Amino acid sequence: MKILKLNIFLILLLILPLASAIEFNVKSNFSQGETFTARVSGNFAESISANDITFYRENTRISLVPSVKKIDNDYYIYAQLFGKSPDNYSIVIQNVKYYTGGQLFANDLSKNFTITENLSDFSIEPGFVFTNKDFFITATNLRDFPITITSKIANDSQTASSGGFFDFLFGGGTSGSASTSGFQTILKSGEVKKINFGISGNTSFFILSVLQNLQLSTDKTSYRIPVFISTSNINQTSLSPRINFEPNDINVSISLNSNLTRIVYLFNKGNSDLQDINLLFSDSIKSYISVSQQNISFLGKNSSKPVEIIFSSDAFDKIVEGQIRAKTQDNFYAYISVTLNFIKNFQPTNGSNDVIISTCSNFGGEICNTGQTCDGETKTASDGVCCLGTCATPQKTSYGIYIGFGLIAIIIIMLIVFYFMRYRKISGVADLLNPKRR
Repeated sequence: MKILKLNIFLILLLILPLASAIEFNVKSNFSQGETFTARVSGNFAESISANDITFYRENTRISLVPSVKKIDNDYYIYAQLFGKSPDNYSIVIQNVKYYTGGQLFANDLSKNFTITENLSDFSIEPGFVFTNKDFFITATNLRDFPITITSKIANDSQTASSGGFFDFLFGGGTSGSASTSGFQTILKSGEVKKINFGISGNTSFFILSVLQNLQLSTDKTSYRIPVFISTSNINQTSLSPRINFEPNDINVSISLNSNLTRIVYLFNKGNSDLQDINLLFSDSIKSYISVSQQNISFLGKNSSKPVEIIFSSDAFDKIVEGQIRAKTQDNFYAYISVTLNFIKNFQPTNGSNDVIISTCSNFGGEICNTGQTCDGETKTASDGVCCLGTCATPQKTSYGIYIGFGLIAIIIIMLIVFYFMRYRKISGVADLLNPKRR
């Protein structure tokens, strides 16, 4: 009995690290034709790709083409189940390498699911969205009658309004606005239609958040689509102010129990000065990072400010990923993606972790003065926005010429009026003196 208990204890010791380190979320049942979706979370040593994923019907491998995307440290997977008959299926991710408790593990991950006799109302493409511009979801009506699809931001514990992790991304809530009731799209039988969504407010549905769950549903079928808006790459030419980090990603390797210092630059490329810019860190890297100043009181337009970042490594080998965010009072954002690789006895090569940004003079350009514009290409430099063309002061329109021409025209008109009035007056006197007209 003691041996049996000991064996059970040893088995639990092997299973619990996997259970605590990896989350593999897959629905247990899918309808026929429904789009398969899954999410895998954990501290992975290597990326998961579509080549690592296989599907099985019972014990027979089947042909299903998955799509995989890493969104904020989670891997999202989707595949089309159209044409697959009701039965028991499984998904297997082969040789997944992950960290837990400072140790590296390698295992196959698998989840069982069933395709039922029910028919899905519609399928979707894609099953996740990673974009920096307006996008669309393609919906296909699988029924022999019209259906109405309702689209809205999902409002539950996984969304921004609930706080927690999404509070970091949104600053406590969504920046845009979206109706809680959503909007509806009607699809005829067999119809394939693009449902458009916008991050710039120019479509019927408005998203200006970094990460949202977008819900598309009918009475019988519902999808929750993760939408990641890469705001650091959004075209903000019409927005002011505009800020960004240079570089916009940091990937460093650090020896265990040591520190590493890097300098990044925060740029204001907008048309107005910025005040009270706050720097925030995602929870995953918060304990490994500090900055020279967490609040930047002032950042003038067309200028930059260096930010010194100190990274502190852990006592165990691991890979940590996260983000640094700069947030203005007007809810404009800049992001740095951070990847920290803690390696025992790591010896960096010369310049392997260095991030060097040249000055404008080294680029052969110049920093334009206040009120000037660059007539040519611009480049990010350590001392500001570098103009590789010519700095020029915009020509102000001279209204004096137009005023002068206007005055001359008025004088001419007055002379003409005076002439005709005088001529008619003289003509009237002559008529009175003419005997024939008396």
